[in-house]
Amino acid sequence: MAIEEYKNKYENPAKWFVEEVNQPYHVNRITKCIANRDYLAGRHKVLGRENCAYKGKELITRKTILNYAKTVLRFHATYLLGKKVSFSGNENTIKNFNEIYKLGQYETVDYQILDRVNKFGDAYEVVYVEDGIIKSKVLDSGDCYPVYDDRGNYIAFIETWTDVFTNITFYNVYYPTYVENWNNDGGYLHMEDSKINVCGLPIHYHNFNDIDYNFGVSILTDIKPIMDELEDILSKMGDAIYINSLNPMPVAVGQRIESTIPADATGYVMNLDNGDYKVVSTTMDYNTIKLYLDNIKQMLNDIACIPSVLGSSTNIANISEVSMKILFHMANINADETKKWLNKGFQERFRRFQMILKMQGTEVSNDVEVVYNVNMPVATTEMVSNLKAMRELGAISRKSVMEKSDLITDSVAELKRLDEENGASGNVEKDKERA
Repeated sequence: MAIEEYKNKYENPAKWFVEEVNQPYHVNRITKCIANRDYLAGRHKVLGRENCAYKGKELITRKTILNYAKTVLRFHATYLLGKKVSFSGNENTIKNFNEIYKLGQYETVDYQILDRVNKFGDAYEVVYVEDGIIKSKVLDSGDCYPVYDDRGNYIAFIETWTDVFTNITFYNVYYPTYVENWNNDGGYLHMEDSKINVCGLPIHYHNFNDIDYNFGVSILTDIKPIMDELEDILSKMGDAIYINSLNPMPVAVGQRIESTIPADATGYVMNLDNGDYKVVSTTMDYNTIKLYLDNIKQMLNDIACIPSVLGSSTNIANISEVSMKILFHMANINADETKKWLNKGFQERFRRFQMILKMQGTEVSNDVEVVYNVNMPVATTEMVSNLKAMRELGAISRKSVMEKSDLITDSVAELKRLDEENGASGNVEKDKERA
């Protein structure tokens, strides 16, 4: 379905985007996005715990907040894209792409995309040219409305937000070949500007979602219920320890005590003619509570695909590379799945690069593959030994050895230095022979 046909679904086709952003499926998605943003800002379910009365006064119940979700999100983002990616393919194309990545700071852009997909399920990248340099901007996921037709074709894109100070609503409506800028400044909606868009629609990145194939789902959807349970039990345990255990309740059975004891006194003994006197305190079964908390934490790590040793006090030493890979197995599974939907967006980005470079007079191929350098702890000695063995077998080039090694950050510069050193040493040998 073409965009012109899609517009005719609404009463006012010229301003169709106003009705589009108010569709229930868009509202529901943006509501979840804002809820996740509030959660990351510290507004958790445990804050809704009611206060109660204790000893004639209001007791402010504990509301323990654990921002462990941020740790999970940072782990997955840095695990896959903590180290910059490299390329495999045509040498001339790779050279141009490396230059674009360096000038456009795409290492940060890639990280932002993965971070926002993990947080909100979707991320949107706009490719543009500024002063002859190819750059990208990652849009706010809470302001974005990609438009799909009934067949799942991506036909348009809407970015809208309202200025909190002026209360003016802005709309950037993207079409495949142009962009319209609208706002309601002055009390009525009007077009402010229209520009040619050679880079096409914003690139829509999203992970796999069983409910809607056109949009993604946040990692927070799976871990928030467990975090809410953990925060709730820890808050109640804090109240139980400080109120019931550290403040026991005296109980007198039988004769009624009419006199009082000074609050600051110590060492008093209650002598009753008839009855009993005891101190009642709440006792908690340590093993039961520990088992419950340990199982919640373990389930949280399993669902979040994080090795449990990273967040515990377990001591590990002399661990082999194979054992390390076993510990990071679930993280690797999650990373492998992430690569699949990231590559889909990256290939679309590379097509934009190819088109822009062609307009600038440079012909390149888009047959480029992304090589990810996962940020997993490795034994440096073992890694160097493996690379050395492959080099001696002739199964890997010098440049690839440098790219795979954590000891070298810039393989291109390092190769250039080696060539200069080899050239200088060759000249010295020739001078000796002449002498």
